[in-house]
Amino acid sequence: MSLVLVADDEPAVLEVLSQVVEDLGHDVLTARDGEEALGLARDRRPRLVVTDHMMPRLSGVELCRRMKQEAQLKDVPVILLSAVLPQGAPEAFAFLHKPFEITDFESVIHKSLAASPEPRADSDVSPLGALGQWVARTLQGPLDTAREQLRRLEHSPAVDRAALATLEVQLQSLESVGRDLRELAWLSSADVSLTRVDTDLGQSLREAVAARGPGIRLEAPEAPVRLPLDVPRIRRVLDALLANAVRHGGATEVSLEPAPAHVTVRVKDSGPGLAPEVVARLFTPFRTDAEGAAGLELYVASELARLHGGTLSVESWPGQGSTFSLRLPRST
Repeated sequence: MSLVLVADDEPAVLEVLSQVVEDLGHDVLTARDGEEALGLARDRRPRLVVTDHMMPRLSGVELCRRMKQEAQLKDVPVILLSAVLPQGAPEAFAFLHKPFEITDFESVIHKSLAASPEPRADSDVSPLGALGQWVARTLQGPLDTAREQLRRLEHSPAVDRAALATLEVQLQSLESVGRDLRELAWLSSADVSLTRVDTDLGQSLREAVAARGPGIRLEAPEAPVRLPLDVPRIRRVLDALLANAVRHGGATEVSLEPAPAHVTVRVKDSGPGLAPEVVARLFTPFRTDAEGAAGLELYVASELARLHGGTLSVESWPGQGSTFSLRLPRST
């Protein structure tokens, strides 16, 4: 029995592929986009990855390339699936052109697993990291089931749409907790290193804003603003800042301000603002506030900024909204 990660943004295809892998006697992890797949691969270190090519946030080919750049993932075979690529990609171990026969899929799984290295024990994970991994894994199964049931309800004519929207928000919140716990486990390990590539931060920021939907004002230079970044993890920071701003309500303004030595991303909301005592512990893990337990997203975001050699700060006053500033160096 082996752990296999299957990534596809089409729910029906993801279900079929996962079922085939399970029928062969293997455990399955599922991801709905390339960035989620990369995070799960880093956390769980599967023996095999099966991925579609055309996916949001990170394509299948880009996922292959990112895995090849990481010491812990470079030897994990990847089966790339695509209806648009004629011959796959050199970074992938195997390629199947869609549509394909299930028997061909099963055959390439056997071949790929035979070439996969044996998994290594996570002896370098701290107790806190191990706890984060365990909770994230425990949440994954119920979350996948809940997501599938929610998709079925969306096609029911008699469903309460307001209740459905509320369920969607709560499910997204739980999925965010799972991602934060996986990042916490990684941050707590002894081998924490970034995979940096030369990146246009402006493009990453535009994609993050677009993913939040309309209503966010963005000011960014048209010319590329290039920095050495671990793209999925910087995207995690940007997503956290935007989600936090939208959650507080009101208008959200985002700006990208390049300077010779550094670049600053500012996310400003017109919400109720924060009291000084709240600001003082905003980036503390496992904090609580008047509404109960708060998420880990801002703590994780601040740690990811620090690993990039940058900083994450906030200015806020009651009744005047909040401005979060992510400052990153232009060189390492």
